[in-house]
Amino acid sequence: MLASPISIPSVESWKFGTTHGDGDLKSYPISCGGMDLVLSIPGCSAPFDASENLKGPGRKTLTLNIPMDWDGPFGGMETTLLNVVCAKSEQFFGEKLTCVQVMDRYKTISKKQAEYPRNLRVKLTEGIRATRYWDAQRTRIDAPAHHAGMTINTVVHMRGLWVSADAWGLVCDATDLQVLDAPVVECPF
Repeated sequence: MLASPISIPSVESWKFGTTHGDGDLKSYPISCGGMDLVLSIPGCSAPFDASENLKGPGRKTLTLNIPMDWDGPFGGMETTLLNVVCAKSEQFFGEKLTCVQVMDRYKTISKKQAEYPRNLRVKLTEGIRATRYWDAQRTRIDAPAHHAGMTINTVVHMRGLWVSADAWGLVCDATDLQVLDAPVVECPF
């Protein structure tokens, strides 16, 4: 079997920056080799529309089915991330946690179920770091009203690690979405 040409930089090579925030929610910016950790994932599909963030306006979550080539790299990345965070639990949580405790608190960004494609949850943003949209001819377009049924090339910024008192996970922003195929919606009248 040939090795997949797809790769995510090894979690061991990630640098977790200085803590931002205080109180219950903190974040640690991620870089790799002195640069932002950015992945370009072609050929994703959006099975559902983006969902609103319950904690406030300006951010939505979009679930993408990612190509099978990305299944192993994302699965491996999350397994290694759990091990790294477990080894550094005092740094991130302020106390030594067992690996089971770290795993129980983790809010995954990707999920694999049976033979179905791995899902990747990304944030769509507005404002300063607004998600940009492009058409198949690489022309900037407005954000679509709906995302369900689209085929999309995605640029994802793994921006940081967030930690609260009882949960933690990765901040995974979709910085750019290139709409390759969108369902035609007919007027019902």
